[in-house]
Amino acid sequence: MKLDTILVIADRDDPKQPAVRAALDLLPAATGRLRVVGFVYEHAAAEPGVLSDTAAATLKEALLAAKRRWLKQSLAALPCGAGRLQFEAAWTADIVDWTVEAVSRGAVDLVVKTGHRSESLLYTPVDWQLLRRCPAPVLITGNRPRGKVRRILAAIDAGSTHPVQIDLNRKVLAAAAQLGAPLNAQIHPVYVIAVSAVARDLDLIDAVALERDQRARVSPLLASMAGEYGIPAKNVVIKLGQPDRVLPSIAARLKADLVVMGTVGRTGVAGKLLGNTAEQVLHRLRTGLLALRPG
Repeated sequence: MKLDTILVIADRDDPKQPAVRAALDLLPAATGRLRVVGFVYEHAAAEPGVLSDTAAATLKEALLAAKRRWLKQSLAALPCGAGRLQFEAAWTADIVDWTVEAVSRGAVDLVVKTGHRSESLLYTPVDWQLLRRCPAPVLITGNRPRGKVRRILAAIDAGSTHPVQIDLNRKVLAAAAQLGAPLNAQIHPVYVIAVSAVARDLDLIDAVALERDQRARVSPLLASMAGEYGIPAKNVVIKLGQPDRVLPSIAARLKADLVVMGTVGRTGVAGKLLGNTAEQVLHRLRTGLLALRPG
């Protein structure tokens, strides 16, 4: 996982900039570059007939200049070497479109944004849209500055035999190991044996037997995969349940600072009705989530 350039969506009203601080924790010591973007937009400057062209241009430039000043002030105290942190103000009504285009130009390895959990059936927030559409890995952080990352969960699907999922499992483990190594963080591979609450409540399955059998089947595989990335077998966690509920629960119990997992990026009507596991986990998670795409 390359981290040469990290694009951070600046927190609009928070001078502590938790997303920037989270990105700095992951920035390679010698070569990494942080690109912080503050977004601004005013409909009055864009709607035809509301303002004259001159007034609209003046308003736009004034807002951009104010955003640049605010960013400069907010970022001044951050510990980052000269030239490694750049900031800019961008004029757009659609943060996701702007970000996807920036990533598509090949200049961004990771996108970082503070999480705002306000999703509903009729409203899909920027966080979810980034998980679905952004070609680069996306890190959605907590909304408060945290200390250094000390414990990382790597969520994998050890029950799948599909080549794409197998590759994604390794990608997740590799990213967790890469991020954890310089921080001396503990890595915990987590496999949730997916079972719906309805099936358990109706006694349609023997949950105890299923977990026992699955654990016996996948434990050697998980131990072997973890060993490839220098992760002790004792760190592996296997649990039965609904992934969107179990993963946040495990993260809370282990006091994890970051969860790394894959996402299929489902879009359209299916995405609104069904969601993705990463999005459902994000809804309940109170720590950072790094979502990786296949490929």
